[in-house]
Amino acid sequence: MATKALRVPERIALRADVVSTLVDEGSVLLDLQTKYFYSVNRSGGAILLLLEGGASHAEVLDCCARWGMPANDCDAVDSFLSALASDDLVEEAGSGACDDTLTLEGPWVSPTIEKQREPLQRIMASAFDPSLPLAE
Repeated sequence: MATKALRVPERIALRADVVSTLVDEGSVLLDLQTKYFYSVNRSGGAILLLLEGGASHAEVLDCCARWGMPANDCDAVDSFLSALASDDLVEEAGSGACDDTLTLEGPWVSPTIEKQREPLQRIMASAFDPSLPLAE
């Protein structure tokens, strides 16, 4: 049975309730709706930075090429964008200019994203939440 390709909007951005944080080897995403964490490698993290302000598919590919992506790695970028879309981490973005001044720290590798097996059961909304135990 053939699988239907997921449609990624022409211009996409991370949803407002998806939080991205840079770490040493990439980024960590947290979907505040579903409470799932995602690990993203360094190249994927750079793409996420583009998507924070919104970017078109062509702008993402142009930046990736500037960062050293070989021409035969476009499918990996498309798979990465499709994975973001399939887990509803992105939404259609309005018009605007892509921040093409972003750089990739380190060499290009195919972007990857890995969803953690279990969602975070509880997110601390405030450090002053009285229902949370104090650190001793």
